[in-house]
Amino acid sequence: MESSRGSSFSSIASILDVVPYQKLVDLHYISKGGYGVVFRAQHSDWRMTVAVKCLQFDSPMGEGERNSLLKEAEVLHRARFSHIIQIYGICNEPEFLGIVTEYMSNGSLDQLLYQKETYPTLPWSLRLRILYEIALGVNFLHNMNPPLLHHDLKAQNILLDGEFHVKIADFGLSKWRRLTMSKSSGFKSPTAGGTVIYMAPEQYEPNKAKRADVKHDMYSYSIIMWEVLSRKQPFEDATNPVQVMFSVLQGSRPDTSEESLPLDIPNRETLLALMTSSWSQNPNERPSFIKCLMELEPVVRTFNELTLLEDVLYLKRAKGNCELNLFSASYEKLNGDLKSLNIPVQAMNAEPHSLSSHLQDVSFRQSAGVLHQFPPAPSLPPYNIMSTTPDNRDSSFFTESFFQGAAHQWIQSKREDIINQMTEACLNQSLDALISRDLIMKEDYELISTKPTRTAKVRQLLDTCDNQGEDFARIIVQKLKDNKQMGLQPYPELSTMSSPFSYMSLMSTQLKNN
Repeated sequence: MESSRGSSFSSIASILDVVPYQKLVDLHYISKGGYGVVFRAQHSDWRMTVAVKCLQFDSPMGEGERNSLLKEAEVLHRARFSHIIQIYGICNEPEFLGIVTEYMSNGSLDQLLYQKETYPTLPWSLRLRILYEIALGVNFLHNMNPPLLHHDLKAQNILLDGEFHVKIADFGLSKWRRLTMSKSSGFKSPTAGGTVIYMAPEQYEPNKAKRADVKHDMYSYSIIMWEVLSRKQPFEDATNPVQVMFSVLQGSRPDTSEESLPLDIPNRETLLALMTSSWSQNPNERPSFIKCLMELEPVVRTFNELTLLEDVLYLKRAKGNCELNLFSASYEKLNGDLKSLNIPVQAMNAEPHSLSSHLQDVSFRQSAGVLHQFPPAPSLPPYNIMSTTPDNRDSSFFTESFFQGAAHQWIQSKREDIINQMTEACLNQSLDALISRDLIMKEDYELISTKPTRTAKVRQLLDTCDNQGEDFARIIVQKLKDNKQMGLQPYPELSTMSSPFSYMSLMSTQLKNN
């Protein structure tokens, strides 16, 4: 047994980097599956965030689970594609076996669809792009040699990167299709697995599942497609898996009426026809993923890049506002608890890592195209930061309601004058300064720079400024002064304090010293 275990790991280790467990720091729980637990971690040498999928700590490390994880590592190494999760290496310790992959900052498709308080609206352009990218990923798998069948496609296994692009994950149940397998060998029951609502009807009946089939994945895809278009749980009225299995075997499928699939879905009839053919009872009547892509491509092309950019930005702001609202509620609760205990609020700033400095770390700054994650609130576990917080589409920081800086107020009072007088050179200098200080997201920058006229660019810049902090506004004011835009005088006096949190920290320190 030990020799087979060692040889399995040796074969994987020969093609993948071995990641020492000690290099993985600051682990935070993300989710738990059938045999594995997923953590977010920092790699101390790579200086980057990674995801770590490992066998459960609280159960013995069985040979079957170990081999399944090693197999998944091998599959990820071979299936390198833009819409497949990328593996970085494998971690093998006496009590710890895990695979290290890229970290998806926007979670899973399941979270995007059903966290409706965080994302009250999902733009159609992004929904259709997600469906298209899932099809691209699975089509790549099916065109490998030999074809790779995922066999566990579901919304929880579709991950989303910082720009809400698709990365397919969780290949624990995947199978290399043996094209030479005779149909007569299919009398044995196939390996059990998968989630019932996504399983094709023939997978319920062992005598019909004669061999691993690409059409299983197409059926699963059709259920995901229904979820994306409806934002509802398939078969949500069913009380147990057996009831779902019986209904599907009898030909029942999710509701396709306008009650579930609204009439405003772009190209609704085309998508409906593709979806219903993909969940056909007869596997031979289901289209291939090549055919699926051919149907989806003209639908996706109806949305231009600018529309997609704006929709991605909207989702980022919705998520950011949700996190800020959670942080605000946590801060207010902590503040109230301190007052009830007769503890001065300024005592919170006694330590070097004060609430003030903690809040200053919270930003919309972007590095290498990935939106930074918000630090966890002091009183909450880090993995609960996105649990059940209500969303608010208003994009301003919660602090702006009680403190708005001089630069922000001045820009609002001079808005139309700035739009009329700000020169192209001043605009470009402002954008350069904002980029160099990581104060503007790539999407915001592109929205501004792609506007057709100077006036439209300036207007977009000021619209963006309304949703940002005081530092952003100070840059604009300073560049206007530097370019001697005299028609805008008098300019505000800009103090050295860059945010209300700096002010809070300063006041707290003064009170403490007194």
